[in-house]
Amino acid sequence: MRTIIVFTGLGIIIFGLFLWIGLGYPIEIIGAIGLLNILLGIITPRSPGLIFQPEPSGPVKLIVDKASSRSGTYQLVFSDTKLIMKKLASRGRIMAVALVFAIIGGLVGGLTGYSVGELVSQRRRDRIQRENSLMTVTRGDMEIPYENMSQVELTKTKLKIASSNGPMTVFMPKKYPPMIATKLRELIPSHCWSGPVTASA
Repeated sequence: MRTIIVFTGLGIIIFGLFLWIGLGYPIEIIGAIGLLNILLGIITPRSPGLIFQPEPSGPVKLIVDKASSRSGTYQLVFSDTKLIMKKLASRGRIMAVALVFAIIGGLVGGLTGYSVGELVSQRRRDRIQRENSLMTVTRGDMEIPYENMSQVELTKTKLKIASSNGPMTVFMPKKYPPMIATKLRELIPSHCWSGPVTASA
């Protein structure tokens, strides 16, 4: 269960009650949107967060779920030799869903768009797990071998990478970088950590 989405739904219903009592605004629409959010929160599991060494003898050493960039949200899969970014959702698609719901229901509709986006991301996680494709690059995914990285920088909320594909920045929750710093330095060659990455994409 995704608690924050459930509480969002409850907040929407309470907001609808205030509008109904204070302004006589029909509660049916906002109430239905609130109930939809509660349902989405119940059926959407929590994201796994950080997973260290999922299989003792497997190639995957660290999974970061989730991180975001300008193009969308990803699972970061670190192996002994490369980083694979498994796309969970496209940023453009998430924004489109949020916009549609915002047009229908204003602010509460926009919040519902976020909830739907989280469900879509979870469906993608389920598919990756079902197909056992963490180490497989499929449509929308990115692969960066460590040998192609020229500079790597880990800040409080970002992982910046300069490689043969150009500079890139991924954002993650503030609590993640201190927890993964040691592991990343074990996996990514030391010469890659020589200095800051000055540009991002």
